[in-house]
Amino acid sequence: MRRCLPIVAMLAFSPLAVASSGIDLSLNDNAVRLSVDHELSNNLRVDGSWFHHNDRGDVFGAGLHLTGDATGGRNPLKAGLGARLLRVDPDARNSGFAIPVGGFVNYTLPEYDRFIVGGSIYYAPDVLSFDDLTRYWEYNAWAGYSVLRQGLVYLGVRGINGGFKRSRSLTMDSGIHVGLRIRF
Repeated sequence: MRRCLPIVAMLAFSPLAVASSGIDLSLNDNAVRLSVDHELSNNLRVDGSWFHHNDRGDVFGAGLHLTGDATGGRNPLKAGLGARLLRVDPDARNSGFAIPVGGFVNYTLPEYDRFIVGGSIYYAPDVLSFDDLTRYWEYNAWAGYSVLRQGLVYLGVRGINGGFKRSRSLTMDSGIHVGLRIRF
Protein backbone atom coordinates (compact mmCIF):
# COMPACT_ATOMS: atom_id res chain seq x y z
CA MET A 1 0.00 0.00 0.00
CA ARG A 2 2.86 2.42 0.76
CA ARG A 3 4.17 2.29 -2.79
CA CYS A 4 0.72 3.28 -4.08
CA LEU A 5 0.22 6.37 -1.90
CA PRO A 6 2.19 8.68 -4.23
CA ILE A 7 0.02 7.50 -7.12
CA VAL A 8 -3.19 8.18 -5.19
CA ALA A 9 -1.92 11.64 -4.27
CA MET A 10 -1.01 12.30 -7.90
CA LEU A 11 -4.51 11.25 -9.04
CA ALA A 12 -6.27 13.20 -6.33
CA PHE A 13 -4.31 16.43 -6.83
CA SER A 14 -3.72 16.31 -10.57
CA PRO A 15 -5.18 18.99 -12.85
CA LEU A 16 -7.72 16.37 -13.99
CA ALA A 17 -8.98 15.90 -10.43
CA VAL A 18 -9.05 19.63 -9.67
CA ALA A 19 -10.97 20.46 -12.83
CA SER A 20 -12.92 17.19 -12.91
CA SER A 21 -16.66 16.89 -13.05
CA GLY A 22 -16.65 13.92 -10.69
CA ILE A 23 -14.78 11.94 -8.07
CA ASP A 24 -15.80 8.41 -7.09
CA LEU A 25 -14.49 6.42 -4.12
CA SER A 26 -15.64 2.85 -3.47
CA LEU A 27 -14.35 0.33 -0.95
CA ASN A 28 -14.83 -2.87 0.99
CA ASP A 29 -12.70 -4.53 3.69
CA ASN A 30 -9.92 -5.49 1.26
CA ALA A 31 -10.15 -3.17 -1.74
CA VAL A 32 -10.46 0.49 -2.68
CA ARG A 33 -11.06 2.22 -5.99
CA LEU A 34 -10.58 5.92 -6.67
CA SER A 35 -11.59 7.46 -9.98
CA VAL A 36 -11.90 10.95 -11.39
CA ASP A 37 -13.64 11.98 -14.60
CA HIS A 38 -14.00 15.11 -16.66
CA GLU A 39 -16.36 16.09 -19.46
CA LEU A 40 -14.26 17.34 -22.40
CA SER A 41 -17.37 18.34 -24.34
CA ASN A 42 -21.09 17.65 -24.24
CA ASN A 43 -20.56 14.02 -25.18
CA LEU A 44 -16.90 13.12 -24.58
CA ARG A 45 -15.59 12.04 -21.16
CA VAL A 46 -12.09 11.13 -19.94
CA ASP A 47 -11.34 9.34 -16.70
CA GLY A 48 -8.47 8.12 -14.57
CA SER A 49 -8.64 5.41 -11.91
CA TRP A 50 -6.68 3.40 -9.38
CA PHE A 51 -7.87 0.11 -7.87
CA HIS A 52 -5.98 -1.55 -5.01
CA HIS A 53 -6.60 -4.89 -3.26
CA ASN A 54 -4.58 -5.70 -0.13
CA ASP A 55 -3.62 -9.18 -1.35
CA ARG A 56 -4.18 -9.09 -5.12
CA GLY A 57 -2.47 -5.96 -6.38
CA ASP A 58 -3.31 -2.87 -8.38
CA VAL A 59 -5.02 -1.75 -11.58
CA PHE A 60 -4.25 1.72 -12.95
CA GLY A 61 -6.40 3.08 -15.77
CA ALA A 62 -7.40 5.88 -18.09
CA GLY A 63 -10.43 5.90 -20.34
CA LEU A 64 -12.20 7.77 -23.11
CA HIS A 65 -15.97 7.48 -23.68
CA LEU A 66 -18.61 8.86 -25.97
CA THR A 67 -21.59 9.66 -23.70
CA GLY A 68 -25.19 10.69 -24.14
CA ASP A 69 -28.85 9.86 -23.62
CA ALA A 70 -29.75 6.32 -24.69
CA THR A 71 -33.47 7.12 -24.37
CA GLY A 72 -35.61 10.25 -24.40
CA GLY A 73 -38.00 11.56 -21.80
CA ARG A 74 -37.74 13.36 -18.51
CA ASN A 75 -35.30 10.87 -16.95
CA PRO A 76 -33.38 9.35 -19.85
CA LEU A 77 -31.07 6.39 -19.61
CA LYS A 78 -27.54 7.85 -19.68
CA ALA A 79 -24.89 5.72 -21.37
CA GLY A 80 -21.29 5.73 -22.46
CA LEU A 81 -19.29 3.58 -24.87
CA GLY A 82 -15.53 3.55 -25.10
CA ALA A 83 -12.23 2.00 -24.13
CA ARG A 84 -9.77 2.11 -21.29
CA LEU A 85 -5.99 1.68 -21.12
CA LEU A 86 -5.09 -0.37 -18.02
CA ARG A 87 -1.91 -1.42 -16.23
CA VAL A 88 -2.73 -4.60 -14.31
CA ASP A 89 -0.14 -5.39 -11.61
CA PRO A 90 -1.23 -8.16 -9.22
CA ASP A 91 2.26 -9.34 -8.19
CA ALA A 92 5.91 -9.55 -9.27
CA ARG A 93 5.32 -12.63 -11.49
CA ASN A 94 2.30 -11.36 -13.40
CA SER A 95 1.67 -7.94 -14.90
CA GLY A 96 0.53 -6.46 -18.14
CA PHE A 97 -1.50 -3.96 -20.08
CA ALA A 98 -5.00 -4.21 -21.52
CA ILE A 99 -7.29 -2.10 -23.67
CA PRO A 100 -10.75 -3.29 -22.63
CA VAL A 101 -13.76 -2.01 -24.56
CA GLY A 102 -17.19 -1.61 -23.06
CA GLY A 103 -19.44 0.94 -21.49
CA PHE A 104 -21.72 2.06 -18.72
CA VAL A 105 -25.37 2.99 -18.09
CA ASN A 106 -27.05 5.11 -15.39
CA TYR A 107 -30.78 5.47 -14.85
CA THR A 108 -32.66 7.81 -12.51
CA LEU A 109 -36.01 6.39 -11.42
CA PRO A 110 -38.78 8.70 -12.77
CA GLU A 111 -40.98 8.98 -9.67
CA TYR A 112 -38.08 8.78 -7.21
CA ASP A 113 -35.53 11.12 -8.77
CA ARG A 114 -32.98 10.68 -5.98
CA PHE A 115 -32.68 6.92 -6.59
CA ILE A 116 -30.21 5.96 -9.32
CA VAL A 117 -29.10 2.55 -10.63
CA GLY A 118 -26.23 1.82 -12.97
CA GLY A 119 -23.60 -0.54 -14.15
CA SER A 120 -20.62 -1.07 -16.41
CA ILE A 121 -18.83 -3.88 -18.20
CA TYR A 122 -15.44 -4.01 -19.94
CA TYR A 123 -13.64 -6.83 -21.73
CA ALA A 124 -10.20 -7.23 -23.32
CA PRO A 125 -9.55 -10.53 -25.13
CA ASP A 126 -6.03 -11.79 -25.84
CA VAL A 127 -5.64 -9.52 -28.88
CA LEU A 128 -6.12 -6.45 -26.62
CA SER A 129 -3.98 -7.78 -23.73
CA PHE A 130 -0.20 -7.46 -23.56
CA ASP A 131 2.88 -8.71 -21.65
CA ASP A 132 1.86 -11.47 -19.20
CA LEU A 133 -1.84 -10.56 -19.39
CA THR A 134 -3.90 -12.77 -21.74
CA ARG A 135 -7.39 -11.37 -21.03
CA TYR A 136 -9.19 -8.93 -18.73
CA TRP A 137 -12.80 -8.38 -17.76
CA GLU A 138 -14.57 -6.20 -15.25
CA TYR A 139 -18.18 -5.62 -14.23
CA ASN A 140 -19.87 -3.28 -11.80
CA ALA A 141 -23.54 -2.88 -10.81
CA TRP A 142 -24.81 -0.45 -8.20
CA ALA A 143 -27.83 1.32 -6.71
CA GLY A 144 -27.57 4.67 -4.98
CA TYR A 145 -29.32 7.57 -3.33
CA SER A 146 -28.54 11.26 -4.00
CA VAL A 147 -28.15 12.70 -0.53
CA LEU A 148 -27.34 16.01 -2.26
CA ARG A 149 -27.97 16.80 -5.92
CA GLN A 150 -24.20 16.53 -6.51
CA GLY A 151 -23.51 13.82 -3.90
CA LEU A 152 -24.47 10.16 -4.20
CA VAL A 153 -23.93 7.24 -1.81
CA TYR A 154 -24.30 3.75 -3.22
CA LEU A 155 -24.04 0.01 -2.68
CA GLY A 156 -22.59 -2.07 -5.47
CA VAL A 157 -21.13 -5.36 -6.60
CA ARG A 158 -17.89 -5.50 -8.55
CA GLY A 159 -15.82 -8.17 -10.27
CA ILE A 160 -12.32 -7.80 -11.73
CA ASN A 161 -10.57 -10.76 -13.33
CA GLY A 162 -7.41 -11.21 -15.36
CA GLY A 163 -5.90 -14.15 -17.19
CA PHE A 164 -2.12 -14.49 -17.13
CA LYS A 165 0.46 -16.63 -18.93
CA ARG A 166 2.04 -17.96 -15.71
CA SER A 167 -1.13 -18.39 -13.67
CA ARG A 168 -4.35 -19.12 -15.50
CA SER A 169 -6.80 -16.70 -13.90
CA LEU A 170 -6.76 -14.27 -11.01
CA THR A 171 -9.86 -12.73 -9.48
CA MET A 172 -8.63 -9.37 -8.20
CA ASP A 173 -11.99 -8.41 -6.70
CA SER A 174 -15.47 -9.83 -6.34
CA GLY A 175 -18.25 -8.90 -4.02
CA ILE A 176 -19.99 -5.98 -2.43
CA HIS A 177 -18.64 -2.47 -1.94
CA VAL A 178 -19.94 0.89 -0.72
CA GLY A 179 -19.22 4.13 -2.49
CA LEU A 180 -19.44 7.89 -2.60
CA ARG A 181 -19.67 9.89 -5.83
CA ILE A 182 -19.36 13.68 -5.90
CA ARG A 183 -20.14 15.78 -9.01
CA PHE A 184 -18.89 19.32 -9.64
